[in-house]
Amino acid sequence: MIQWTVSNRVVETRIETPTEVGTLTRSVPEGFYKTILDSISDGIILLDRDGYVLDINAAGATILGIDRNWSRFRHVSELVDFRPVILDVLESEQGYIEREFILHSPSRGRLHFIKSAIVIRNEEGEMIGVIDTFRRVDSVHSMIARFTGAKAKFCFHDIIGKDPLFREAVQLSRLAAGSSANVLLEGESGTGKEIFAHAIHKESSRGNGPFIIVNCASLPISLIESELFGYESGSFTGARKEGFAGKFEQANGGTLFLDEIGEMPLDMQAKLLRVIQDKTFTRIGGSKEITVDLRIIAATNKNLQEQVWKGNFREDLYYRLNVLRIHIPSLRERPADIPLLVRHFLRKYALRDGKPIPTVDTEALRLLSTYSWPGNVRELENLVERLIVLNRKSQIGVNDLRPYLEASKKGAGIGSSQTASTPVDGLRRLEALEKEEIRKALSICSRNVSHASKMLGISRNTLYRKMKQYSISHDD
Repeated sequence: MIQWTVSNRVVETRIETPTEVGTLTRSVPEGFYKTILDSISDGIILLDRDGYVLDINAAGATILGIDRNWSRFRHVSELVDFRPVILDVLESEQGYIEREFILHSPSRGRLHFIKSAIVIRNEEGEMIGVIDTFRRVDSVHSMIARFTGAKAKFCFHDIIGKDPLFREAVQLSRLAAGSSANVLLEGESGTGKEIFAHAIHKESSRGNGPFIIVNCASLPISLIESELFGYESGSFTGARKEGFAGKFEQANGGTLFLDEIGEMPLDMQAKLLRVIQDKTFTRIGGSKEITVDLRIIAATNKNLQEQVWKGNFREDLYYRLNVLRIHIPSLRERPADIPLLVRHFLRKYALRDGKPIPTVDTEALRLLSTYSWPGNVRELENLVERLIVLNRKSQIGVNDLRPYLEASKKGAGIGSSQTASTPVDGLRRLEALEKEEIRKALSICSRNVSHASKMLGISRNTLYRKMKQYSISHDD
C-alpha cells in the first residue's frame, strides 16, 4: 500500500509491504520524486487542498518563468500575475483532462495552455490535493508538426538547375531565408514554387517550426474562414466539440504557405490582410484575440498586379505580400536545364522502383529540349516516371517518346516551336499505353499482382498505385 499524507505542507510517502512476520516499511530514496518530476516535459505543480505549492518541476518553473525553490510552500496565486484557473478546481473539487485555456498576463501578454487537473483524495474520499499539469500550445503545435509531417521536406540542394535566370531566383530565395519578411513566389503551374517555399522555410530561423500549407484554390468558400482562423466549441452545426485550431494557430512559430493566393475570394482577402498586419485574430464563435508569430509565403500562377488592376485582388494585400517577390522561370525559359532534370528524374524513379538507371540518347534529349513544356517541371517529371515504368531497355530513344511525337505532327508536341496549348493528347496517349501494358501483364499473370509487378519491372506498391490511378481492378 502506498500512502500520501500532507503534514505542515511537506509530502511524506510510506510504502508498506506485507511479510510473513508483519509489515515492512520501505523508505523512498532521497531525490526519487524530484527525478521523476524533472523527467516530464509538461509543467507539473503539486498543490495541497488549500492551494499551497508542495512542489513544482523544472519544466513548470521554466514555463511560468519563476524560481523553483522560491515557489515552494507559497500560495499558487503568488506564482503568476493573473488568476490561476486551478483555483476553480480547489473550490469545486472537480478536475478535468486536456482542457484549453487562453489567459492574459499583464507582464507576458496572452498565454495559451493545455491543462489537466487531477484531484487527489484520501481513503475517505476527501480531497487532499491537486496535481496541475500544463503545457504551452505553441509547443503542442511544434510537437504536432513533428508527428504529422508538417515540416519542410526540401532544401536548396533539392532544387535542380544551372540556368542564370533560374539561379537568380534561387539566390533571391536564399536571401529571403535569412529574413522574416513575407515572400511572394510567382510562376506558372509546375515550375516548383512549393519546393522553393519548403527550402526558404527550412533554411530560415524558423526551420524547426511547423510548415503549414494551405491551397487557397481547393478550399470551399464556406470553409475558408474556419480553416484559416479556427473556431470555438459549438460555433456551428458540425463543429468539433473541442473546437479547432486553424492554420494560423498551427503555423505559430513557423511558416504559413498560402498557395494559389490569387484564388482567394475578396471578402476573405480583407480578413487575411488584418491578420498579416496585426498577427492577431479571433476564432469563429470566440471573443478572445489570439496572437501568432509566423511568416507568410504566398504563391500564385497569376499576375497579381494585373489582378489588382482588374479589381480581383486587393491592392493593400498585394503590397503586404509583395515584400520579397521572386519570379520562378518556366521550363521553356531554361531549356539548357532539361537534360540535367531528365537525368535527375531518371535516377530518382529508377532507384525508387529498384530498376537500373537508363540513359537517354542524344536525339531523344534534343527532342525533349525543343518541346515547350506547358506543364513545366511537373510535366517533365511525370513523363520520366512513365518512361521508367514502361521502359525495359538500358537506353531511352526517340521511339520511346512516340506518343509525344505523334502529337507533334499536329504542331502540339515535341519538336514544335509553338507554345503548345494541347499537349494533353500526347499525355493521354502515353497514359493509354501504360494502362494497356498493365492490363496485359495482369492478364498474363492471372491477376497476380506480385508476378505482374515483376514482369513490368516495378514494385508491387507502384503497381497498386498505378492500378488505382487508372481504375484497374483485379477483375478487369
